[in-house]
Amino acid sequence: MTVFANALRSLLILASLALPLAGCQTVDDQPDADSKKATIEEAQRSLVRNALDAGKAEQALKTLRDMLRETPDDAQLNNLMGLTQLALKNPDRAIKHFMKAYKAEKSIAIALNLSSAYLETGEFRKAVTLLTAMTKQAEKEKYQFKERILHNLGYAHVRLNELTQATAWFKEALEENPTFFPSHLELARVYEKTNRPAMAAKTYTKAMDYCQTCFEPIYSLATIYMKMGKYMDARALLLRYNRAEGLSQTDRAAAQRLLKVVNNNATSGRRNG
Repeated sequence: MTVFANALRSLLILASLALPLAGCQTVDDQPDADSKKATIEEAQRSLVRNALDAGKAEQALKTLRDMLRETPDDAQLNNLMGLTQLALKNPDRAIKHFMKAYKAEKSIAIALNLSSAYLETGEFRKAVTLLTAMTKQAEKEKYQFKERILHNLGYAHVRLNELTQATAWFKEALEENPTFFPSHLELARVYEKTNRPAMAAKTYTKAMDYCQTCFEPIYSLATIYMKMGKYMDARALLLRYNRAEGLSQTDRAAAQRLLKVVNNNATSGRRNG
């Protein structure tokens, strides 16, 4: 999975999609037909959400196709289908479903998903326009996850190579939520791109505090240490990470490979010295 894909995945929002169950209106406490239908629909939506969480997008797609045949304009189902299409690496189709969902329900959560799909397809200006409007809506609605909007604005400006604006948005996101890992990570990358390795290292360290099993900041910080000739710091960082619990096999193996690179470079450096 690419760096951008990881960042994107962390920002997609499976908003609260539960349907209120209809009240029991029949005698003898037997649920009526509407209540049974609502219960079945919610069970199906739960299956879709669980399938997406488990990385089984094909399974989610099959269920959603059947459901959308029954209610093609349902905002929540179209939002789920948009997420499914993104998981299937089909962002153009995802945009169509997110737009349909947003037309039916002007929800910030759906708009955020639409902005992420725009970022995936390279429609960065559309993302900025949508996100700018969302900041105003978020103020009116007192939206509790405003940092997500600000972060996506920052990311859009990164993709436009407007790094001064990107920095400002990431910093604002972190003012809203100082523990927000994606903004720490992306701000550190901006510092790297603008040749501020000390600031990048400091910010990657903060990112590690808020996602201790994430390999991205470990890799970047170890790489910075190697460029600075701080092989012992890079080695200690990777050894500490490898001792952490809850690492995926993929991340642990990547850390071990990087540790070999650090050790080889350190040995080479000593020989040349």
